[in-house]
Amino acid sequence: MTGPLKPLADRRSRLLAHNAGTWVGQFVRLDASGVEQNRFDSHLLVTDLDGLIEASLTNRDSGEVRRMAFGEPPAEMQISREGHWSLGPDRIGPWPWVSELCLVHGEQRRRAVVRLGSDQLESLVIVWEGRPEQADPAPAAPLRARAAAPVGLAAAGEQGLTIWTIAAGLEIVIPDRRHPGSAQALALRWQPQPGLQLEIQRAYDPYGNLLGPGVAGGADWPGSAAP
Repeated sequence: MTGPLKPLADRRSRLLAHNAGTWVGQFVRLDASGVEQNRFDSHLLVTDLDGLIEASLTNRDSGEVRRMAFGEPPAEMQISREGHWSLGPDRIGPWPWVSELCLVHGEQRRRAVVRLGSDQLESLVIVWEGRPEQADPAPAAPLRARAAAPVGLAAAGEQGLTIWTIAAGLEIVIPDRRHPGSAQALALRWQPQPGLQLEIQRAYDPYGNLLGPGVAGGADWPGSAAP
């Protein structure tokens, strides 16, 4: 009877092992040109009580609190063995959609919330987080991300991809233009220390179906170090 439940339990334990507890940091919102629009200091508490995972996010500037809770991670939430995760729709179409990607390394995390319109990027939110009194500061305001078209797009089908450099050692790869009937993919990359690059990808096939973690990667993924 416990066999079918084990994959869910494993996903749950991986998520909590690396992401539970208190995180403090800054949310920085950029427009479609990569120019900072606003930012706020944040406090996030992730708990597991009575079988319920709850995330409580406080905007420390305004005092606003947002909460979400679930018993098991949603099926569309992809979680790696290292605790990195992504969340978004399990199916996309010509309509706008939002996806969140998170990388975790010890006492530090980097997150990105990507809002895509029906044809191109609408906005980005980049989050610098760490444990209390250990969080790395976000770059000085106003932040301006730099965009450069990558090479080697065979794995991406017909879509164009743009690599946005957010700050030193932090990049996000997003569709440049959305084309009906083509694959779609996103990636967040972070180099927390010299010689170590972390990456999480979230990808959809030409029919809009969510693919398994890492399917968009390989030697043809832009910037990949794969042989």
